[in-house]
Amino acid sequence: MRPRELWRTTPFRLTLFNGAVFALAVMALLGLIYWRTAGYISHQLDAIVVSEARALASAGAESLPRRVREAVAADGRAISYYGLFSADGVWIEGNVHRLPPDAVPDGAPRDLRETGFQPGARAVVQRLPWGELLFVGHDAKVLSGLREIIVNALAVSGAVILLLGLAAAAALSLAPLRRIDHLRAASRAALRGELGVRLPVSRRRDEIDMLAGLANAMMDETERLLWEVKSVGDNVAHDLRTPLNRLRAMLYRVSQETRLEGPDREMIDRALAETDELLIRFRALLRIGEIERRDRQACFEPVRLQSVLEHVLELHEPSAEDRGVTLDCDTIQAAPPIFADPGLLFEAVSNLVDNALKFTPSGGRVRLRLLMRDEGPRIEVVDNGPGVPDDEREAVLNRFYRSQRTRTEPGSGLGLSIVTAIARLHHFTLSLDDARPGLRVALDCWPRGLEA
Repeated sequence: MRPRELWRTTPFRLTLFNGAVFALAVMALLGLIYWRTAGYISHQLDAIVVSEARALASAGAESLPRRVREAVAADGRAISYYGLFSADGVWIEGNVHRLPPDAVPDGAPRDLRETGFQPGARAVVQRLPWGELLFVGHDAKVLSGLREIIVNALAVSGAVILLLGLAAAAALSLAPLRRIDHLRAASRAALRGELGVRLPVSRRRDEIDMLAGLANAMMDETERLLWEVKSVGDNVAHDLRTPLNRLRAMLYRVSQETRLEGPDREMIDRALAETDELLIRFRALLRIGEIERRDRQACFEPVRLQSVLEHVLELHEPSAEDRGVTLDCDTIQAAPPIFADPGLLFEAVSNLVDNALKFTPSGGRVRLRLLMRDEGPRIEVVDNGPGVPDDEREAVLNRFYRSQRTRTEPGSGLGLSIVTAIARLHHFTLSLDDARPGLRVALDCWPRGLEA
């Protein structure tokens, strides 16, 4: 499983978010414990230094130095500090040899921030009635130890929460990711035109299944409407073909068995031509429906594109000569075979060449090219005719659309629609570009990407 896909899943993000919230809650709890404990210890230290200062001051001026020496000697843990100074700050007795620069002799406990003391140490400086200064301090080794314990607990718990959170997030995300992969595979199949494919639904009935069920309902309705639309068009084309054939036969009989001349004869000939045009359109519609209904890859086989282009060139050379258009072909002998329907591929390229010859003026040129790209082979049909405007290149692929520049030319507007249907069946890409002058139609003969 790729890390990027894992990160994009909702369970992974939610688990990490919940883990982060839990880690912050643990940090806040430990911080609150430390804050309340530090406050309690500070109050205890204040009471200790104040009581010791009062006890020492009550001894009197003569016995005070001795009492200070005894207090220093009795401090086996080295956490108490005592100092007796003269009124002008000269050291007399104790293990503190100088007063802190910011010492205030008012008898109130304050933080002891001198070098060598633990953070949180408290001290009091008291001026004695006979003028001397008494310094009593107490180190905060208990508070420092508590701080170290809490910091270590935060580091260990943070690492454990992080590792457990990542493991839980990955574990909770694997199953949804596997289900998403199944949904993506089914979706890609639907994009390839397999209308009967539906998204898998599990027994959990969770939010993924709810969305899959909704998508399946939409696909059912889309398939129904699509087949209704296709069946209407195919049925109309199929049902009208017989009456049109009869109509054409009657017109042809009238043309052959009567002796009409002049305008009457011309009207009969025009009616025949229009009937032939309608029959061509209906045959094209039926052909598109046949291609779209064809079993996927039922007739696919390895195909040499060079042979397909040679046959197309052989078929259309007489027509090109009659129109006064030069038709040539550039092929690459090293192009590998592709897996396709040879008949449909020939029909697609033939329609492209026929379309190019139809709209290229006399004296023009149509080139049929076979190129190689990194992804696979490409077939190009390039002409120097009027071309297609940028805003119409998507529209000309639709059924019955005729470009504004070519509406005066004969045709049904279904040639490119047939090519589009064949390209869609093979998952090839059909594109139109400006040849400056003329039009370049490219058929990329490799399956287009369907990644979701």
